Amino acid sequence: MGALLAMALGGAGPAAALGRVVLARLQPGVYVASAANAEVALANAGEVVPTLVHVTGAGVLVVDPGPHLAWGNGLLAAIRAVTPEPVRWVVNTHAHPENVLANAAFARLRPRPAFLASAATAGLMRQRCEACLARLSAQLGPAAMRGTRIVLPEPGLRHGDRLQTGATAWEVQVHAGAHSAADTVLYAPRRRLLCVGGLAYRDRVPEMQEASLQGWRRALRAVSALPADIVVGTAPGTPAQTLAPTLAYLDALAGGVAAALEAGGDAARVLSPAAAGPYRHWRYFASRHPLNVQHAWRELEDLWMNGEPLA
Repeated sequence: MGALLAMALGGAGPAAALGRVVLARLQPGVYVASAANAEVALANAGEVVPTLVHVTGAGVLVVDPGPHLAWGNGLLAAIRAVTPEPVRWVVNTHAHPENVLANAAFARLRPRPAFLASAATAGLMRQRCEACLARLSAQLGPAAMRGTRIVLPEPGLRHGDRLQTGATAWEVQVHAGAHSAADTVLYAPRRRLLCVGGLAYRDRVPEMQEASLQGWRRALRAVSALPADIVVGTAPGTPAQTLAPTLAYLDALAGGVAAALEAGGDAARVLSPAAAGPYRHWRYFASRHPLNVQHAWRELEDLWMNGEPLA
């Protein structure tokens, strides 16, 4: 991997910037918006999604545009600093507000880009975006969310589809019941580029509030089988920096809970420092890991009592 790519994956390197949004170059024509590798908080204004931007020669693809109008406007200005090509496609990988509410900035464009998501994600956004917008506004404050409105995508992405953006053909995977109720993955084989939304974390404990532990593990095994050099998840990196450690953490969590269930123990066994292993240095470990143990225990206990495999 070249020096430019390594620097970009590390959060620095050549970039195009205008205002507060910085686009770091991953490949020719492919950029990622530098964002906080953190959970949404007042201190980061919810700007935690590393939006993928692909300048295709036939228009611009934007994947997960971010949390609010202000970020979307800054992102659009940064794109304009790179290329005059129109934004033609906006993809929402899953229905978390910090990923999708900046749709509002791109809905103003003429011609209007195609807003695309899986049917499940589009349906979830229709059901709950009003509540999510209100919750994010309460968390971040009215100034941060000023002018943000809900723009719903079309249910245009299905598992097994191909999304053609200029010369780049993306293979589409939709994983139900994984990190969220529905997670869309875009994979460009010729570029060895994988965009997984919230499925992969980097040096941070995964957030499992809406997750299925078993479904998330299955999804990660599926995407890990794809030959890729770059993964854009909650932070960009290589598969070894993102996919492998996220899956290893979830596998360790499942194994710890399964062992405790078999031994007639309780969650304290899984929370011990020995069980935490190599993940204790990850961000939010002290606050997030105990919640993940509780979540995993509830899910796996039901399976265990029904005699279903936990591996």
